[in-house]
Amino acid sequence: MARNRNAEVDVPDSSETDAPESTEAKAPKGPKRGELPEGFVTPIGLAKELTTRGLHTNRDGETVEVKPQMVYSYIKNAPADHPFPLQSVEDSNGTARQVVSLEEGLAWWVEKTERAQARRANAAEKRTAKEQRAAERTAKAEAEGDTSEVTEAE
Repeated sequence: MARNRNAEVDVPDSSETDAPESTEAKAPKGPKRGELPEGFVTPIGLAKELTTRGLHTNRDGETVEVKPQMVYSYIKNAPADHPFPLQSVEDSNGTARQVVSLEEGLAWWVEKTERAQARRANAAEKRTAKEQRAAERTAKAEAEGDTSEVTEAE
């Protein structure tokens, strides 16, 4: 049985398809996220506000931008005794959203910065005290004529 290679196959025109074409324009969809209650912002909104107010500095003391992922990291890794004030509210569309009161978020950020500065100051004091003790032992050893090297056990 031989096949004819030039056989034509009936292919329906696009106008003959079974799917009816819709000539009506689709109504534009509204935004998925509604407006938040007054005084509340998302973590991304908090990052923008922190940047606008210049409340984040690097180790050199220069004001730098607060990235949204930084805020999310602080939310996730906040200490148990100072939890991030995240809460869930419904927006104007009735969707539950994770938000923070702007004032509470700013206050938490300032307190976080103060705690970090206090830890750095405490570490600097300990380092200075350790260096002074080492210098006193070295001076005492030199005064007594001991020429061996003096080291502090940790």
